[in-house]
Amino acid sequence: MNQHDHRAQFREAPEPEEGTRATPKIVLVWIALLIVWGVGYYAWQIGKPMLGGDSRSAVATMQQAPKSADTNTGSGAEAPASAVADSNTAAAKPDGKAIYSAQCSACHQANGQGVPGAFPPLAGSEWLVADATIPVAIVHDGLQGKIEVSGNSFQGVMPKFGGTLSNAEMAAVLSYARSEWGNSASEIDPAAVTEHVERFGKRGDWSAKELKEVFGEP
Repeated sequence: MNQHDHRAQFREAPEPEEGTRATPKIVLVWIALLIVWGVGYYAWQIGKPMLGGDSRSAVATMQQAPKSADTNTGSGAEAPASAVADSNTAAAKPDGKAIYSAQCSACHQANGQGVPGAFPPLAGSEWLVADATIPVAIVHDGLQGKIEVSGNSFQGVMPKFGGTLSNAEMAAVLSYARSEWGNSASEIDPAAVTEHVERFGKRGDWSAKELKEVFGEP
């Protein structure tokens, strides 16, 4: 048998083979960045309270006065009425820090520094520590358009929380932010939120210009 006997096989094209082109480096870099981000985010969340689901504050309920045992007679004595009132007041007041973590920290960050070029900082924000009417208006009704905070300009939309947070919750989270990260503004009473609603009702987003015209410079 000679080579002419296999001429039909010689005419056939070679069998296809799987390509051996390497994965692009940019893809490998993106995969590495995603892994680092995921691990970092998981580590950052370790130890923090779970705030998913319904984040509304529980309605305070009347509690019986605690009894203190008398070691000599074995009988219990009711606590003073003032202690019961203080306990009920503490239970009724929403946790501003928890509300901030659930509703605000994603944009303004847990340290109140915001995200440069995207979300303005709350630490040292002249709008936050101004007269209470200004931050109440921003958080209750929302803010849209250009605004200057601590000498830097931001362009975006701040969602309104008037339909998400109660007046007490809004006052609590604003009071928390106004006393954190070096801020030292006064606490906001829920009555200030109520007054805002009575004055402006349901309205759209504010702009920085409108805020200055209505409430004055921050």
